[in-house]
Amino acid sequence: MNLNISLSEFVEFMAALSLFFAILQTASHRLDFAIKTYTFQSLALSITMFLSVFYYFDYELIISAVLTLLIKAILIPNVMKKITEKIVEDESVKPFINFTYSILICVFIVIFSFYAMSNTFYSVSSSSMMQKILAIAVAIIFVGIFLMFARKKALIQVIGFLTLENGIILGATSTVKGLPLIVEVGVFFDVFVGAIMAGILIFHIKDTFDSLDTSKLSDLKE
Repeated sequence: MNLNISLSEFVEFMAALSLFFAILQTASHRLDFAIKTYTFQSLALSITMFLSVFYYFDYELIISAVLTLLIKAILIPNVMKKITEKIVEDESVKPFINFTYSILICVFIVIFSFYAMSNTFYSVSSSSMMQKILAIAVAIIFVGIFLMFARKKALIQVIGFLTLENGIILGATSTVKGLPLIVEVGVFFDVFVGAIMAGILIFHIKDTFDSLDTSKLSDLKE
């Protein structure tokens, strides 16, 4: 019993660490730092999923954890680094909403997520750990959405989308002990292909506008 208690606390800690790195992305002033925080966020997610194997005794989660590590913590960050090295001249992050307000909004998102999850039907029928992880997952999803809309550069918006997807994976792990394996493999493949397509789109934006600032797309005329 003591082992289960300490294990659940460690799972909660790693999930919270993933949320911490998601919030840290909103305070990032440079693209290379944002990519690093996304890498650590995905690494924390993969460790959370691996530890969940021993809590739920669902050994398919091992494959999910390995895929998360390989695709989201290694392959995708390396693709983004290559894009940054090749086409990004100014690595500063240009926000629509400044960094101080971004952090405050993220704090509000976390408070709202925990409050909302504590007042759902699911919170009545689930364990304390599952409830907390679901609240963390919802917070990560909303932080990812916020990051997509609060930053001007296309690459940081892609990171916001990938952060949102991390939250969905964590939420699935906490509510249904992970998705069916074939579904998870398909999701990871779609995410990886989507990251490649986003990289191609970023190249085209750079070639056309000589900038990755998506606010300049509003200058397009019919």
